[in-house]
Amino acid sequence: MVRLKDLVGDTVKDRCEKAHLTPFEEEVRKYVLRVFAATGSPPSSKEITEMLSVTPDIPDMLTVPSEITVIQALARLHAADILTLRGGVIVSAYPFSAAETRHLVVFSDGHAVNALCATDALGIHFMLGKDITVRSLCPECGREIVIILKNGKVISCDPPSAIEFVKARDRCGCSADACCPDLNFFCDPNHLARWKECGLQSREGMVFTLEEALEESRMIFEGLLR
Repeated sequence: MVRLKDLVGDTVKDRCEKAHLTPFEEEVRKYVLRVFAATGSPPSSKEITEMLSVTPDIPDMLTVPSEITVIQALARLHAADILTLRGGVIVSAYPFSAAETRHLVVFSDGHAVNALCATDALGIHFMLGKDITVRSLCPECGREIVIILKNGKVISCDPPSAIEFVKARDRCGCSADACCPDLNFFCDPNHLARWKECGLQSREGMVFTLEEALEESRMIFEGLLR
């Protein structure tokens, strides 16, 4: 069976493991994700510094964290493609995007966040262990696809014919730019076929059912905040 990582390469969980992050870098990574999840926006380096300054017992910190050490940690996370910086500002941290995307994730309390791709949108459910509603737009017709997730399962999907298409990665660079735009939900297989026919570039890839997409997202994001 073809897995998603066969098409796109290393996942963020793979990259975290390969980067051998220090405990301090791990604290920075997790704090960024928690703030993104709670607010839909990333924290600044100053906000991260203030939080870590009152966090006890970070194993590899001998002194109170400074904004310089936080900036250095963010730079390392960027180099490992765990988050993305532009002009020193966090613009994404898998699975979240600071910019509007076609994948909106709504929590039960009503607040919403933008996900980088279809897989990331589903993965938020497993990373946080919270019920969510994914509202995604079909790239072909713009129809909204609404997926409700609870307890690791799809409770409902409108339309029920929705599928995920993952275009094989053919570019270099960070996954947020080179991969994520090519992981989308389509409202119907016929709309995917029409979209592929109209493409000026190669649109070869793999179709995943919603259940298959859900399992792939679980494998990538479950435990990422432990």
